[in-house]
Amino acid sequence: MSSFSNSSMASVDEGRYCRCGNEALLKTSWTQLNPGHRFFTCRISKKMGGCDYFL
Repeated sequence: MSSFSNSSMASVDEGRYCRCGNEALLKTSWTQLNPGHRFFTCRISKKMGGCDYFL
């Protein structure tokens, strides 16, 4: 079970970049364990060649 499966994109944080050089996305988790928790992630999924950045 993925703890981040119930998240939505919020915005691009200008100045914060993932390891593959793209601007990181700020997302919000809506899981039971972390409702409302905000985190940064690579805008490209790992399946599509993204770097799997998470902060």
